[in-house]
Amino acid sequence: MAKKRPLKGKNLMLFVGGKALALATSCGIDLTANTEDAASKDSGGWDDPEITGWAWSASSDNLCSADEADSVDVTYESLVDLWMKGEPIDVKFGVAKNASDVEVPAAGWTEPEKGYSGKAIIDSVKITAANKQNATITVSLKGKGALEKFPKS
Repeated sequence: MAKKRPLKGKNLMLFVGGKALALATSCGIDLTANTEDAASKDSGGWDDPEITGWAWSASSDNLCSADEADSVDVTYESLVDLWMKGEPIDVKFGVAKNASDVEVPAAGWTEPEKGYSGKAIIDSVKITAANKQNATITVSLKGKGALEKFPKS
C-alpha cells in the first residue's frame, strides 16, 4: 500500500475571477447544511433534524501588497472594486496547477485542474494595519447557488 502524503496548505489556493488572491496566508471553504428540527412527541424527547438546504462560504487571509496592482493577482484594491459592484464572481478552490515548493511563478499561479467552483458575492473586505506589523486583508465570500466539484466525474 502506498504511503499517503499530506496536502500542504500552501498549495491550496482560492482563485477569484481566474486569479489567485495575492500573498495569501490562509484560505478555506465552509460547507453548511441548513436544518430544521422535525421532532414530535413520538421522538422521545430527541431532536430529529432534517436538511432544508445547503450553503457555502469561502474566506482568505492575506498580507497586503506594497506593490502596484497588476493583472496577475487579486489585490485589496481589486477586491474592493468587486465588492462595490455587488455582482456574483467566479470562485475556484484547489491546488494551483503550477504549485511547487518555489516562489510564485512570474506569470502567477494557475487555476487548479480539480477542486471546487461556484459563484459567490463578496460579503466583506477588511484591511488591518497594526503598528509594527504587516498590514493584512481578510475577505469573506458567500456562495450563490451550488458549489460544484470539477472536473465533473
